Amino acid sequence: MKTIPVVNPATENVIDEVANQGLEQVNQAVARAKRAFDAWRKVPAHEKAEMLHEIAHRIKARAEELARTLTQEGGKPLRENKDEMGWAASCFDYYAEIARHSRGRVIPSTESSQLNLVIKEPYGVVAAIVPWNYPILLMSWKLAPALAAGNTVVLKPAEQTPLSTLAFKGIFDCLPKGVVEIVTGDGETTGEALVRHPDTALIAFTGSMETGKKISHICADMVKKAHLELGGKDAFVVCEDSDLDVAVKAVAWASFLNAGQVCTSAERVY
Repeated sequence: MKTIPVVNPATENVIDEVANQGLEQVNQAVARAKRAFDAWRKVPAHEKAEMLHEIAHRIKARAEELARTLTQEGGKPLRENKDEMGWAASCFDYYAEIARHSRGRVIPSTESSQLNLVIKEPYGVVAAIVPWNYPILLMSWKLAPALAAGNTVVLKPAEQTPLSTLAFKGIFDCLPKGVVEIVTGDGETTGEALVRHPDTALIAFTGSMETGKKISHICADMVKKAHLELGGKDAFVVCEDSDLDVAVKAVAWASFLNAGQVCTSAERVY
């Protein structure tokens, strides 16, 4: 007997309404980030550095609370999430200092009457789409360098782990309004709207190969910059003179940390 799916018109309307709200959320967030860009790009490097160091300080001060939120929503052990908060704070501290001396360089000229300079310019609004396995660390890896370079950012956490990212709203309020925006939703509605938005200049995405291919095709059609991390195929080599007791423990750790959901997990052992 063939089953005929029944669509509830009321449910259809709710789905459409949620999708429209997602698109409107993206439009508003990108507009705020775009307005903030002109002023943010001109903030002196030492002032940016102080704000990024302040973010790191706030993460450290709230590490226990933030780690518990991430454990409750993502299921990763509390100890590992505390580590993640420490790594995230270190990332902001690192890029705070990089911003002080990476604006460009002087190139020796072949003519005595000429001066050659390379000056690095920010792109504009960066859309950062983050997965669920390390939502705070991977957010930091995208956000900190983008801010240090003078970009503004619209973040979209994975739909499985939005709360830990939303908890950072109180941390990011040391930045000017609009410099960091957070939008929530699924990939097909919110994520794709961010990628296709005409005012997002660069897409930074970590996730599946399938989604990465889709994003790369959209960015190619729009001649838009993309930074994609789509996993790896990492080899673990056990040398002939290795201590096998140590090697076996190391293989287990490298393969099954975070239930194997790590972009550098050992997937082949030689």
